[in-house]
Amino acid sequence: MSNLKKPVSNPITDLQIVDNVFVKLHHFLNVGDTHDGHSHAFDHITLLANGSVKMVHDNGEAEYKAPHLIVTPKGIKHQFTALEPKTVFCCIHAIREKDELDGVARPDITIEEAWELMGTVPLVKE
Repeated sequence: MSNLKKPVSNPITDLQIVDNVFVKLHHFLNVGDTHDGHSHAFDHITLLANGSVKMVHDNGEAEYKAPHLIVTPKGIKHQFTALEPKTVFCCIHAIREKDELDGVARPDITIEEAWELMGTVPLVKE
């Protein structure tokens, strides 16, 4: 993915886990703000709630304007960049046991355990 860029600034984030549902809210304050890209071992959805983004991914890039639901298949590396100020999006998915699509993690999982199980892979190396 040669068109990935180093993050301008990381978004303001909030993270909640309820009944095995992982929701991470990203709030970009400025145009051009970019988060560290990643991939997952499972399909997931991104709710673009406000503003617009450019999504750079393994198969190219696309632009989306809120409100919009963006589905990203497992294994696809992806990165979002704000095209408008005050852009807000949420990554939403079940917490899985490693690569098992049906292996949903226990309901009382901690945030630290969830990050370990999700196996995120950074796109941008320091």
